[in-house]
Amino acid sequence: MTKDPKEALVEVAERLFAEHGPDGASLRDIARAAGQRNNSAVQYHFGNRENLVAEVFRRRMTQINAVRAERLRRLDSAGEQDSLESLVATLLEPLVEHVRAAGSSSTYAQFMVRTMPGVDFEGEQIAEVNAVQRELGMRMERLVPHLDSGAFQRRVGLAMTMAVSALADFERRWNLGLEHERHLDALLAEVVTMTAAALQAPAT
Repeated sequence: MTKDPKEALVEVAERLFAEHGPDGASLRDIARAAGQRNNSAVQYHFGNRENLVAEVFRRRMTQINAVRAERLRRLDSAGEQDSLESLVATLLEPLVEHVRAAGSSSTYAQFMVRTMPGVDFEGEQIAEVNAVQRELGMRMERLVPHLDSGAFQRRVGLAMTMAVSALADFERRWNLGLEHERHLDALLAEVVTMTAAALQAPAT
């Protein structure tokens, strides 16, 4: 079955932007690598580079956030909604599981590291699939009342940068055959523990 052109462009863009950064791969290169005869296929389907990056995030986050939403419902059913570590795990585990499912050719964490600084996650294209992350953020913030909103947002941002960077480093090593899938569980446990500890640390 022939792959949908837009899906093919998204998959190739994720890989090439992960390898070369958002400005390191031309839209023409992406179109060619995706098997498109029209060198302007990206512009035709997405308009520009920024929209293509946002579309990669939108598609991946739709999948990952669906898992987060289900796990959040399970937390509520189990009465664990006031556990900071459980909320942090609900945020991070589905991302790690997405990488695990993609296997040793996974590139999403590397894509995130390369592109996150230039993406507006409150923009219309992404915000519509991001409700569960906002809900998790609000719940976590209520559990650390010693932090004002600005300090909380800074710490969450730093913690996510740490977690995604660690996952991207694992992913690169896994791509090269230098890491093994079984170590993902240990990595996840460490970043969840460190993130929860960072949020609970005294205000500076």
